[in-house]
Amino acid sequence: MHLNITMNDVLKRNTFSKAKIAAGSKGLNRLVKWVHVMEVTQIGNLLNGNELILSTGMAWKDNEQVFLSFVLELIELNVSGLCIELGTQLSAVPSCILETAEKHGFPIILFEEEVRFIDITQDLHTYLIQQHYEMITKLESFSQALNQILLSPNPQENILNLLHNSTNMQVVFIHSQKNVTLVPALDSSEQENLLVFIEQEQETSFVVRQPVQVLDHPFAELILCSKDRPMTDLHVLLADRTATALANQLLREMYAAEKKRAEENTWMQEWLEGRHRDDEIEKHLSYLGMKGRHQGASVFCVEMENREAGVSETQYPYIQIVIRSIFEPLGFYILPYVKSDHLIFILINLREVMSYKERVRQGILLARENQKLPSLFMAVGKRINRLGSLDKSYNTALKALMVQTKLPNGKISPLYDDLHMYRLISMIQDKHELEDFIQDYLRPVIEYDAKNNTRLLTTLKVFLMCGGSKQETAGQLYIVRQTLYHRIKQLEELLGKDFMEPGKRQAVEFAAMAHEYLELP
Repeated sequence: MHLNITMNDVLKRNTFSKAKIAAGSKGLNRLVKWVHVMEVTQIGNLLNGNELILSTGMAWKDNEQVFLSFVLELIELNVSGLCIELGTQLSAVPSCILETAEKHGFPIILFEEEVRFIDITQDLHTYLIQQHYEMITKLESFSQALNQILLSPNPQENILNLLHNSTNMQVVFIHSQKNVTLVPALDSSEQENLLVFIEQEQETSFVVRQPVQVLDHPFAELILCSKDRPMTDLHVLLADRTATALANQLLREMYAAEKKRAEENTWMQEWLEGRHRDDEIEKHLSYLGMKGRHQGASVFCVEMENREAGVSETQYPYIQIVIRSIFEPLGFYILPYVKSDHLIFILINLREVMSYKERVRQGILLARENQKLPSLFMAVGKRINRLGSLDKSYNTALKALMVQTKLPNGKISPLYDDLHMYRLISMIQDKHELEDFIQDYLRPVIEYDAKNNTRLLTTLKVFLMCGGSKQETAGQLYIVRQTLYHRIKQLEELLGKDFMEPGKRQAVEFAAMAHEYLELP
């Protein structure tokens, strides 16, 4: 943990009462993390940075070039400063050394009479440890105060006030919707000047920025700033603890909001059944706080791949929060609805229709990549223009979800509009009729594979998927062209040479997809 003791603080210690600043006074704000006695010329890996070096100059007293090289290496390693005892080994510091130190703002401190380095190191190390203990004590007291505030209603304002009172610095809280809270409050012109200052000073020690993250998503930013005092490590830690407390408070609010939305379930069920008029829906959405004109909506269904009784439902609030945090930035107003076997999200589109599908696909991809979500089946129904027709989107979402649960993950698009042939397959209620169709077109191939332990049916499916391209098919199957030509000749013998003619090809392709659909559990 870095402690913010500077060279200025060091020079105020009694052990430095007779010290003289020979050069580099502009660097007296350098941090000091440790004190080290060094009488060598080759530093190597001996230093970590921010050390105050004590030396008699014994190692380089007779070689000005070695002395200069030593000082330059200290500067490069971000050493805090160099203290030299004159008299015993070294009578004076060469002017070129002092000029170099002055140029780089590197403090060189001289003791013109004998000093006990052991007294200096003992004093400064004790001081460092005391400062460390004091910082930990303040941080612990601050954390306890934060925990007390979190137990109170509407804690956000009190949390920000606590940070301000503990640091006596300006606190800025920027919510993701660009709402800005200042503690203490400033008028509009002062606020504008402050935000410009923060933007200009964000790479300096006068500003600390802490993201407020909930479930790995940034929801807000906490900023601590001062125009006249640089930040210490304590300030950084206090801001970090405050950001964590604000994240906990936001998460609690989000859970409360999800619980309130769950109470809307009855009304939502009626909406999904098509029992509300457009004007009733618009009025209700306005009451819920939706802003902006919608561009239609669709139903997004989610089902856990590995469901256990009672366990799935306990994860629903978490899934709802994550899904909301993913889809809202993509331009959707989200309304969740819980059923015992799956979750339903109404995606109300607030952006242009042209990008709707791409944004939905992006949201589902982000949900699949989220490591903290359980494995999910996801499907989206038809987009409807009239909110009163949401039942059509719901019914198609359920059909798409059923297909998703039967086929391997990633095999087909999660959007009902992209299911194409699978929409027809799922509409056929009579399983025996579907099986008869498959037998009519694929029986010779199925029987040949069973008898000879071959994979002609797989070759046929890939050949059809590749649009009849022999080169692409061979690549997909990892076989040479000659092997593929032999298999296609076998398929022609079994299905007829016309199996790739337009009419018959469509039937064979439909039968192959139906076979895959029925073969899966």
